[in-house]
Amino acid sequence: MIETDTLVIGAGLAGLTVARQLSERAGKVVVIEKSRSAGGRLSTRRSDAGHFDHGAQYLTSRTPGFSTLLDQLSQNGDLAQWNPEGKDSTHSWWVGQPGMSAIGKTLAKKLDVTYQTRATHIAKQEQTYQVHTQAIDGEGPVFRASRIVVAVPALQAVPLLEPLDPVFTDLRKASMAPCWSAMLVFDQPLKGINDLTRGQDADILALIARNGSKPKRSGETFVMHATPQWSRTHLETDRDVVRSAMLQAMRQQTGLAHHLPDPIHFEVHRWLYALVDKPLNRPFLSNRDDTLFACGDWCIGGRAEAAYQSGEALADHIMSL
Repeated sequence: MIETDTLVIGAGLAGLTVARQLSERAGKVVVIEKSRSAGGRLSTRRSDAGHFDHGAQYLTSRTPGFSTLLDQLSQNGDLAQWNPEGKDSTHSWWVGQPGMSAIGKTLAKKLDVTYQTRATHIAKQEQTYQVHTQAIDGEGPVFRASRIVVAVPALQAVPLLEPLDPVFTDLRKASMAPCWSAMLVFDQPLKGINDLTRGQDADILALIARNGSKPKRSGETFVMHATPQWSRTHLETDRDVVRSAMLQAMRQQTGLAHHLPDPIHFEVHRWLYALVDKPLNRPFLSNRDDTLFACGDWCIGGRAEAAYQSGEALADHIMSL
């Protein structure tokens, strides 16, 4: 049995934000994360052929708290500006370096995080909660805490929280769209296309990004994201079919057609909960006695900054109790 004051389930940006702020002023905090590393969709896929930011492509900031965090990461060398050909915004675009995953790794450095451990059940026991987990090699440890923060996509939080309190039925009001992500490497420079190309709603591809144009990257590496509509329609489609359709869409949407060479490396990843489709329009959810909480970007909106805002608001609330 591992005991703590607060257990945070999920080490994405929202969970890391809550954990960092509470660990400084609100007792012992432990984080569990089902993946091998922190950061959630601030993710980098590594391969012998190249590295790819196959989740979030960049960060922007509009609020003081998140701007301060990005300034700190920039000063530490974990973040740099990206100004690709085809940039279609006046806001600064920030990327982790050498990959987007550097952001989560840095934010998790001073935290007590147990990786590859998935929460399966939360049980109330008098004034505390017991959280049962599954590890990659079997049953995981049991955690006991007086306060639980679930910082995962809303539908993943439902089976953990809804049986404990009907207030968490509201989790079902938020929805997220899936995204097929493709990672490609070419053995020659692709001429005649921008570093970033946006698609239209009717297209297969929402975004084509030259990953190698980002700071501290190399090689002719590309990341493509399919549109939410196409991804939802092809959620269970065979991966070979997805690869073929996305490559053909790249030929069409870049205008290169048959001049686009075959990639020397090509893989796809399916994000089930990639984009906020319908936010909850509340900064977080909590039960009546402020012992169970849920937070994430799905509370507020579609930018990574929304995950930070949700985590920040929840941490402020807990520290005010």
